[in-house]
Amino acid sequence: MFLMSRISSLRHTSPQLSGVSSPIVACDFDLRVQGPGVEFCLQTKFTATSKRIAFFGPSGSGKSLTLMALAGLLKPRLGVIAIQGQTFFDKKLGINIPARKRNIGMLFQDYALFPHLSVRENVSFGLKPFLRPLTVAHRERVDHLLALCDLDLLASQLPSQISGGQRQRVALARALATEPAILLLDEPFAALDQPLRKKMRAELFAILERFDLPMIMVSHDLEDVDHFAQTLVAFGPGRVLDVIDYDLRRKKETATQILDPLFVTEGI
Repeated sequence: MFLMSRISSLRHTSPQLSGVSSPIVACDFDLRVQGPGVEFCLQTKFTATSKRIAFFGPSGSGKSLTLMALAGLLKPRLGVIAIQGQTFFDKKLGINIPARKRNIGMLFQDYALFPHLSVRENVSFGLKPFLRPLTVAHRERVDHLLALCDLDLLASQLPSQISGGQRQRVALARALATEPAILLLDEPFAALDQPLRKKMRAELFAILERFDLPMIMVSHDLEDVDHFAQTLVAFGPGRVLDVIDYDLRRKKETATQILDPLFVTEGI
């Protein structure tokens, strides 16, 4: 696969995470989202020490809202959020680190690319200072990421001119450009057909391994969870039902045996 052959060309310069003793993620918060005549209450409490975490459960249970709270895109009403030992939110202490300062890479389900910007401009967007050009080091990093994701020949194209898989690579390269401490992925393969999903799973896994990068993935897809999860955070309506050592369970059970019951727990 193209990333397998090119992935060694980019040296990762972020601090290595081996030997980290604190949890990758520790959170206990209460979030409320209101719409016309509707209020959704979410209570999220879990701790995970592994580098690959999957949020799994039925639609509307609060998985994506939890991801947005971790990223700083939603503010909880109460509680605490800490990632890799750094407290990003603590209501009692008055801490709420802005999203732009959390050093988190986010890959949205629809990729959220800027339609009027080229592939190169999308990848470099988070690096560019306001009204100032990129530094030489940043241009080199963008060039490396474009090559790594097999986008160098598409650098001048607009998102509307490239395929779904290529758009996902652009979004992934953009998320990696700022050298994040963790990558958050919200249904990253949902917009892809099944053969392309299989290919992109392998390519994303290779990048995570090469960068030694922790990730949290939201997915309804059993194959996504089985491919990536070391820890499984199981969601029910508005709360976390269980935190499962997926690696350990998987040695004795099939993916179906582990995951299927999560959709019937408490009448879901």
